Amino acid sequence: MIHSVPTVSVVMSVYNGSLDYLRESIDSILNQSFSDFEFIIIDDCSSDDTESTLKQYLSRDDRIYVLRNAQNIGLTKSLNKGLNLARGEYVARQDADDISMPSRFEKQVAWLTRHPETALVSSEIQRIKPNGTLGNVSQRACSSDLLPWHLLFHNHLGGHSQVMFRRQPVLDLGGYNEAYRYSQDYELWCRLAKVGNLDVLPDVLLHQRFHGTSISANKRSEQSALVFNQVAQNIEQLTGKALALTEVENLHRFWSTDEGTKADRFPKTELASCLSHQLEAVYQAYVAHQTPKTKRLLSTLIGQKFLDWANRLSLRSQPLAKTQIYLLALRWSPELILQQ
Repeated sequence: MIHSVPTVSVVMSVYNGSLDYLRESIDSILNQSFSDFEFIIIDDCSSDDTESTLKQYLSRDDRIYVLRNAQNIGLTKSLNKGLNLARGEYVARQDADDISMPSRFEKQVAWLTRHPETALVSSEIQRIKPNGTLGNVSQRACSSDLLPWHLLFHNHLGGHSQVMFRRQPVLDLGGYNEAYRYSQDYELWCRLAKVGNLDVLPDVLLHQRFHGTSISANKRSEQSALVFNQVAQNIEQLTGKALALTEVENLHRFWSTDEGTKADRFPKTELASCLSHQLEAVYQAYVAHQTPKTKRLLSTLIGQKFLDWANRLSLRSQPLAKTQIYLLALRWSPELILQQ
């Protein structure tokens, strides 16, 4: 490891997996245009050739530091180990199978330097399909005033590998919550959003790999349970009202749908009015201390979401539901009628 204090500490945890993916991921960090960083890699007691692969890199670049766990302790605890070893003002996360674009650190460091009120900066991501081709680009960029609203219901940042955050605020919050084996990133972002801005750059700075051995693919059920628990906590902390699990799931489904999502990914159409009523309570609590501009932006955002839902319904097969949800959209944002 380099001896001078670096600007950025890169934290990666690895456990088995494809060595080709690991090499691609490490190389994408070492080839960054911004070079003032240390690279902390936690080997979570891998049983394949990960250890020997990391030793090869360790001998080639003195910015790399490898710590091998004596036993497998999981991602969350490994990340906290890396976080506690980090010395940089900023921490960049990198998963062992994702690929950072060469300008990622340069752009994120510049943003954090210019915006001291920002605790974390993310970016758009582009998914790598199982066949190796690139998929669609995420659409996550939004106003920093509205990003905490999205986080109430789902992990709007959409990943973990593309973020860079200030180290000290995260340490002050206690780091990652080790009660979360998965979705530890989402839980941390919800806490971090209360102490600083979270910003999303419009640039694609990460290619994210999704494959059969990834956590997201293998542990979907457990991950979903942790997400729903976090959403329930978020809403209860904001409104003082506890929601039933089905209500939490419907709010999550409503907000986690992306552009182009099929209508059946939304909640059942007969729940639309109830959903709007629940959103009204959350909206009023959220905007209590917001500017009039933010109130208008949020009302329009909610209306647009209902409009997206209505547009995915067939007028021929679901005329009543389509009309009802369209009217809910106009109730939230009457100016949307000008778009039709």
